[in-house]
Amino acid sequence: MTQKRHLTIVATLALGFATAAALPAVAQTTPACDDATINPNPVYMAGSSAIEPTIMQLAAQIKAKQNISIVYNAISSCLGVSSVTDNTYVLTGTADYFATDASGVVTKNTCTLPAATKALIGVSDVFYDSCPPNSPLPATLGEWQGPVQSMLIVVPKVNVTTTAMSYKQAAAIWGCGAKGNQIPFTDKNAIQQRSATSGTQIMVARAIGVPETAFIGTSNSSSSALETSLLGVADPQTAIGILAADFYDGQRSKLNSVAFQGVGQTKAYYADSDATAVDKKNVRDGHYVIQGPVHFFTALTAGQPSATAQKVINWVTGASPIDTADTNNTSYISTVASLGDVPQCAMKVKINKDGGLFSPSTPTMSCGCFFTKAVNKLTADPAGCVACTSSSTCTGGKTCQTGYCE
Repeated sequence: MTQKRHLTIVATLALGFATAAALPAVAQTTPACDDATINPNPVYMAGSSAIEPTIMQLAAQIKAKQNISIVYNAISSCLGVSSVTDNTYVLTGTADYFATDASGVVTKNTCTLPAATKALIGVSDVFYDSCPPNSPLPATLGEWQGPVQSMLIVVPKVNVTTTAMSYKQAAAIWGCGAKGNQIPFTDKNAIQQRSATSGTQIMVARAIGVPETAFIGTSNSSSSALETSLLGVADPQTAIGILAADFYDGQRSKLNSVAFQGVGQTKAYYADSDATAVDKKNVRDGHYVIQGPVHFFTALTAGQPSATAQKVINWVTGASPIDTADTNNTSYISTVASLGDVPQCAMKVKINKDGGLFSPSTPTMSCGCFFTKAVNKLTADPAGCVACTSSSTCTGGKTCQTGYCE
C-alpha cells in the first residue's frame, strides 16, 4: 500500500510539471519612459534616492493636476548634480515613474529610458560645493531649496539598547571600524554605509568629522539596499547604518533611530521630540544637527531656467501650489509632513552649508501651526495656535497664514 501511494504521488507531480511546461510563457515588458499613455509630458529628474518617497507623492499630484509626468532616476545626490552640469552625462537604463491606482494608492513603476536622455532637474540632499569638484555654484546653474531632510543613524528594531550616540562614537564606528572599539559595532561587514556621492553620507560625514570618501563598512547603492543589507546581518545587535528620515519613517516597524549628540552639544537629540514621535520638533528648531534642505538644480539660459523647469521646481519646493485652487498650499504641507520632511515654511532655523551653524529662519509664509496639526494628525488646533480666516482677527503683529495666526 505504501509503495502504491508513493507511485501515485510521483505520477501526479509529473503530470503537474508537464502541465506547467505546456503553458505559454507570459512576456514581461518594461514600458518606455516616454510612452505618452503612461507618462504624458515627461520631465526627467535625477539624483537623491533619499528624497524619492516625497518626490513620488508630489509627482502623482503634479500628473493629476498639471498633466506633467515626473520620471525619476535615483542615482545619488552628487550624480544628480552631474546630470545637469556635465554636458556629456546622459541617463541610461531604467528609471521610476509614478501612477495612482483605482484606490488612490501611488505606486512606483519601472520604465526604460530613451537613448541619450538628459535630466532637466538634478536633485541633491547637499549643497553644490559638497559634491566634486567642491567648487562654488557656476553662473550657468540655478539652485532652489525645498523641504528640509534629516539623516539618521539607525539600527534593527530588535536592538533596544543603542538609543543615543555622540559624534565621537559615530566617527569611531565609520572612521575606524574594529579599531574604533565601539562595541558591538566592530564588524565592518555589519556597519552599513552608502557611497561618497550619497547626500546621506555627505551630511553624516560633515556632522561626525569623517570624510565621506573614508567611511568604513558595507557600501550600498540606495536607501532600500542599505536597509536590506542592514536587516540581513546575522547578528542584528552588531548592525548599524545611515538613512534619511523620510525613508526611515516608512520603516519604523523594522528599524529604530538613534539620538545624536553633535559637536558642542551636551546631550543627544532625536530628529523628533522623542523616539516614537513624528513631529520633527528637533529638526525645526535646530537641536537635531544632521539636517539640510533638498536642493534642485537646472541649467540657466541668460540667467533663467526653462519655463517647464521653473514650474516643476516651484511645485516640488512649495513655492507654488500644484492645485491652483489650493491657495494656501496646504496639500503640499500635509504631503511633506506625512513623509518625514519639513517644508521651509515650518522651519525656525536654516543653514548655508552642509554641517554649518544654524541661524534663525523667517519664512515668507509661515505654516508652523498647520504643519504641527498635519504631522501629528490632530483633530483640534495645536496648543498655542489661534485659527483664523483673515488677519484682522490676529494680534501681536501676526497675520493669518495657512489658517492660523503666525
